Amino acid sequence: MTSVLHPARQCLSRLKLIYLLLAALALACGCKQKPGEVDDPQLKPIQEIIKANLPLGSPDAAVSHFLAVRGYPTETSEKPGTIVAIIRHIDIATVKPVTARVTFYFDANGKLNTYEIVRTFNAPVPH
Repeated sequence: MTSVLHPARQCLSRLKLIYLLLAALALACGCKQKPGEVDDPQLKPIQEIIKANLPLGSPDAAVSHFLAVRGYPTETSEKPGTIVAIIRHIDIATVKPVTARVTFYFDANGKLNTYEIVRTFNAPVPH
């Protein structure tokens, strides 16, 4: 026993499937974050500090200088063309420290390409 759909119903079924696929694709693309963007509201101030002081295209020397002047420690990176820093910030709303591990990625010319901000453990401040 075979079922034959009327041509108009078959077309309608295909259209529904296409709309469903397009909606899923739009949802998947719309939820994607830009590089350096964070969802964590406590990391937003760190993101804003970086955006304001280190626009994309900044030379690696400028990033190193920015980190050194503010006393942010850097870690040895296993990936070439990267600088990893620990940025500690006091959240004004909660008056508690927020610490992030920020990885800066550079292109072949040593220009800032993107960065990644990840929340990390709040270590005690050394005296």
